[in-house]
Amino acid sequence: MSTVYIHIGTPKTGTSAIQVFMQKKKNRKLLKQHGYDYPNLGFDFPGINSNRNAHCLNPFIYDSNKKRQRDKEKEVVEQAFDKIEKRLEKVENLIFSDEQMWNNKDIDKERLTYFKDRLAKAGADLKIIVYFRRQDLLIQSYWAQQVKENMTISFSEYIKSKKAQYFKLDYAKRLDEIAQAVGKENIIVRAYEKQQYYGGTILSDFLHIFDIELTEEYVLPKQAINVSLDGACLEAKRLLNYNKLYTTKMNFVVPMLTAVQQEKMGETGYSTAKYFSNEEHEEFLKKYEEGNRKVAREYMGREDGILFRDEVVLSGDGKAATYTSKELVQILGEVIAQQQEIISEKEKEIEEFKAPVKGKVHWAKRVAKRVLGREE
Repeated sequence: MSTVYIHIGTPKTGTSAIQVFMQKKKNRKLLKQHGYDYPNLGFDFPGINSNRNAHCLNPFIYDSNKKRQRDKEKEVVEQAFDKIEKRLEKVENLIFSDEQMWNNKDIDKERLTYFKDRLAKAGADLKIIVYFRRQDLLIQSYWAQQVKENMTISFSEYIKSKKAQYFKLDYAKRLDEIAQAVGKENIIVRAYEKQQYYGGTILSDFLHIFDIELTEEYVLPKQAINVSLDGACLEAKRLLNYNKLYTTKMNFVVPMLTAVQQEKMGETGYSTAKYFSNEEHEEFLKKYEEGNRKVAREYMGREDGILFRDEVVLSGDGKAATYTSKELVQILGEVIAQQQEIISEKEKEIEEFKAPVKGKVHWAKRVAKRVLGREE
């Protein structure tokens, strides 16, 4: 019997790296040799990377007034399943991924039951894959991502806000909702911790779900995907967000702040909690202790009830990280220097481009003067 795997997140658990890896042409060819395909069903959604091939099962479609078009969304889902059925005639197992599905309240018991029943008619089982990151590390990464885009509120304000409540951090509760539709036996839970990865990387761990080894044949992403800002660089961006010029996702300052960060401290991965005070940190983690034990026991078969194995590191002085004016000015000074260097390079390129044009114009004037007797 065929199987359709849907990787539903959670966000900030290496999903972008997995999706980029899975859609590469050579990797897809190798996966097909093992009987698996990561298909692109041909849908196009504004602002959604095509690597997220499960978004057609989880679409958000809006009209010109930004009102959701739920009828159109249902049509897309129907079209997607029609295409899935045809794919299953050629490849035994299909893999889809969209991290937005974890937090989307529309992906409920009713929707997932429909997915399961529709696939059953096509002769396929449904399995759900989900990676979990420890909640304190995840919420910091969520906040950092939103600051990277346009948020101005501090971390302490954020964890008490309704914005933070949107994210489904009670993993046991959300899994139980999903299990009501697909069954616990069809949910594959993995921990987003390097020490728990099979093979030492998120990619080798993901492939291992399908009993596939990550060999040298596969093509790896050439650079880190969706690198996070951290520390003083992140705080500089938060303060810049008060100016509307800096509140678009693709504004010029983000890559420069990222470059400054990598030069100063390398790529960060939120290996320790930095934005909590000790009191906030302990209180936050306590809320999820019982649920995490349930996930470990009931969904991962761990009798010890341990879901996460990395040490919880509290702030040395008990306070959340703060940054001096000197640090922030230094960061912004380096950004300005980078920008000036970019401008100088562009001016040089323009001059090099204009040089042959100037030469041709000068030559044309000389010819005109000699042959036609023109002064200009």
